[in-house]
Amino acid sequence: MNYFEYKFTLVPKAPYTEILIVQLAEAGFESFCETDDGVLAYIQEDLFNQDILKSIEILNQPQDCNISHTQQLIPEKNWNEVWESNFNPVKVGMECVIRAPFHEKPQGFKFDIIISPKMSFGTGHHDTTMLMIAEILKQNMEKKRVLDMGCGTGVLAILAAKMNAYKIVAIDNEEWAYKNTIENCAANHCQQILSIHGSAQHIPNDNFDFIFANINKNVLLSDLAEYYKHLATDGRLLMSGFFNYDIEELKVAAQKINLQLLTQNTSNNWACLVFEKK
Repeated sequence: MNYFEYKFTLVPKAPYTEILIVQLAEAGFESFCETDDGVLAYIQEDLFNQDILKSIEILNQPQDCNISHTQQLIPEKNWNEVWESNFNPVKVGMECVIRAPFHEKPQGFKFDIIISPKMSFGTGHHDTTMLMIAEILKQNMEKKRVLDMGCGTGVLAILAAKMNAYKIVAIDNEEWAYKNTIENCAANHCQQILSIHGSAQHIPNDNFDFIFANINKNVLLSDLAEYYKHLATDGRLLMSGFFNYDIEELKVAAQKINLQLLTQNTSNNWACLVFEKK
């Protein structure tokens, strides 16, 4: 899969970068990396069209911000080069660090995760991944059964494994994400993770103590009942991949199937919800 990379330069950056990211995500862009002067945004080649930026309000209405951009096609084979040029280790407090194989192992972290993302997104830089990691670190994963939906690089499943979850399934509908998860699990010596290429319909016939779902709102709403079906009693569903203004819609949908909201957190217009099945 090839991607288009858009490099946006904003003067001033704040608060316009956050607004731009939200509007780009609504238009189909799926990953973002903030830079010193703006943001890099990525969209799959088959979702791209020449008029895609016409739907971005901040680019087409007068603003107190000067925004310019360039674009280029990033072939799949060149993704690692692009990634390495932008990827710095991600640290969550002093508990967890996410780094590339070429980074020196830092000292003092409880969990050290090595990720080579290839064409999969999930290095920990995005707010949704950070929100999910922060919530996972609060949970007791000891000998728990875990399902990671839309696993991307497998980073959340790998963290669960390092927290001593004993049975973990990681599912993604993109073939390169499925393969990348396998590679990253091997790099982190996480043999207890089963990687599956598929969707919610490919969840094994089993119940899980935790389900992670860092996907977009529409997929979450579509698959929520399936998650409930595979969630053990007192099990917890951790969801992210959506915006603050989507919270109420997701809460209402979850409450209709008797999922109880435990916590909610936000970061830069992105949100994370934790539900429990009673």
